[in-house]
Amino acid sequence: MRAVIDECLTRLDGTDPEYSREARRLFHGRGHTFPGYEHLTVTWLPPYLHIAAYAPVEPAEVEQLVAAVRAAAPQLEGVALQHREGRQTRTRVWAGSVPEEHVVTEHGLKFLVAPLRNQNVGLFLDMGHLRKRLAARAGGIRMLNLFAYTCAFSVAAVAHGAVHVVNNDMNRNMLNIGRRNHELNGHDPRKVQMLPHDLFRSWKRLGGKAPYNVIIIDPPTNQRGSFNAEKQYPLILKRLEALAAPGASIYACLNSPFLSADFLVNQMSRWSPRCRHVETLPPHEDFPERDPQRGLKVLEFRFG
Repeated sequence: MRAVIDECLTRLDGTDPEYSREARRLFHGRGHTFPGYEHLTVTWLPPYLHIAAYAPVEPAEVEQLVAAVRAAAPQLEGVALQHREGRQTRTRVWAGSVPEEHVVTEHGLKFLVAPLRNQNVGLFLDMGHLRKRLAARAGGIRMLNLFAYTCAFSVAAVAHGAVHVVNNDMNRNMLNIGRRNHELNGHDPRKVQMLPHDLFRSWKRLGGKAPYNVIIIDPPTNQRGSFNAEKQYPLILKRLEALAAPGASIYACLNSPFLSADFLVNQMSRWSPRCRHVETLPPHEDFPERDPQRGLKVLEFRFG
């Protein structure tokens, strides 16, 4: 547990005095860079701590970790402990008090999270580096955000000058949270459109808002009944040319341990050959991966 604690304290401290006030992953065992702790993640949602365990953990170890974080961050008010067993997830308050909903910041922007919600709290921090990149290029763009979830990419884009964003996700409840995220940041609602429809039955709706300067494709990880990368990613890529503006940037994401970045490069070459691979982004610094090809892959492509 000493390695876990040291990593948490290093990331909690950071180099910027504002750093510890933003949400971030403090320990990412799932990247297999810390042998023996592959089952553990620790996330800072200030002033709350969220610990996720994919295997049983000793209560004494949890107490040791919490005590160390509390000493480094006296503002800590509560700890949520999540147990994941296959498809079953149980989250409970381990210490202090933890609210059902809470607002955190990332790169100065506000996002609503639910620390006690099953599995995902509502903000995927491993995509923070892509939101930062998008923010630097968002001025004047029209963007399509596929599998938008709670619209974090949309928030980053509008905050930095996007003129219009279309968010598509079949989960209306998540898009409603996305709408609240925009409200938290004081955004003009006329710049944002929510389409709570099945993507594969919505091409006509999406095409009616085209062309887009940026298209984000961030599907779930081979989710049963929702998305299968091998079968359905090509169905998206073959539609890109009809949706993209000249010179448009496409950010294609893939979080399957069984498919490498080459899968996306090859599929793009086959189904949208005018869209060339520009760069494969390294993993977010807070999410180290022993084998990047088994973790989250984020690739940038560009038309023209």
